[in-house]
Amino acid sequence: MKLENLARCDIKLLVALQVLLEEESVSRAAERLHVTQSAMSKMLTRLSDLFGEELFFRGTQGIRATERALELQTPLRELLEQLGRLVSPPEFVVSDCDRTFRISLLDNVAARLCPPLLARIADEAPKVNIEMKPWGKTSFDDMANGQLDLALNVVEVDKANFYQQVLKEIDLCVLMNVRHPLANKKRLSLDEYVSYPYIKIIVPEFNENHVKDEPILFKHGLSRRVAFKTSNMHTAMSCLTTTDYLMLGGSAMSAQALAEQGLTSALLPEEIEFPLFNYKMIWHQRQNKPAEHQWFRSLVLRELMALAQK
Repeated sequence: MKLENLARCDIKLLVALQVLLEEESVSRAAERLHVTQSAMSKMLTRLSDLFGEELFFRGTQGIRATERALELQTPLRELLEQLGRLVSPPEFVVSDCDRTFRISLLDNVAARLCPPLLARIADEAPKVNIEMKPWGKTSFDDMANGQLDLALNVVEVDKANFYQQVLKEIDLCVLMNVRHPLANKKRLSLDEYVSYPYIKIIVPEFNENHVKDEPILFKHGLSRRVAFKTSNMHTAMSCLTTTDYLMLGGSAMSAQALAEQGLTSALLPEEIEFPLFNYKMIWHQRQNKPAEHQWFRSLVLRELMALAQK
């Protein structure tokens, strides 16, 4: 049969036929399908038209299937069972999940999150694999194409078919090592702000889309020297501990977390105002509904919350 001919076949009629075969009663079949007896009788007529012959006849107690209807009973039941499996999502069992999740994390977050996350996965879903991918200018396309499943980043999400969950609101501060000459300052002055070289973190689609401090400094006849640029946050913070360089960083890290790395922070000069930005979880619409993706996002979120309490 051509697919075009199947278009006139109402699946509801096939369901009705199966119920009629099981119940051998128009009234009981109507009750099961939550329709009136009149509607059920009309379905009987439509079934006869569909198959080109009568499928039931009146008996002393209800209706009886014709020989043709009895021939249809087994293949019909198998067909409906297959359709049921086709339209029903497969049951998700965490311990049986054997897929690879491709994620993008900022380096400093990855260093803290991945160890407990992998330990949890090894316990709950030992067949799951994780692949880390750097964030780049094509990452949104990668998510749309299924090449990247989840990202934790500060980039703006202004594209259609993307979801985001804000994890923390962040404002910028100045980071330095605890032995830095300015380490005891709560807030830096403009002159102090430009008096030492800087390390700059490059986050694709973030740095270039946000307000920069250079125009503000220019108005005051000042400029800062960027001595080292990198996209690796972990490398940048390691270099910060061994130099008198400064670095713009997010306020998300607690004083204790900074101190553990030999770092401290100071407020920006009052003249320099950066807009607040959000650290967020990002995923595409294609990863929104599947049960394995919902489980994975909840697992990542749970581990992030645990880290925030430390």
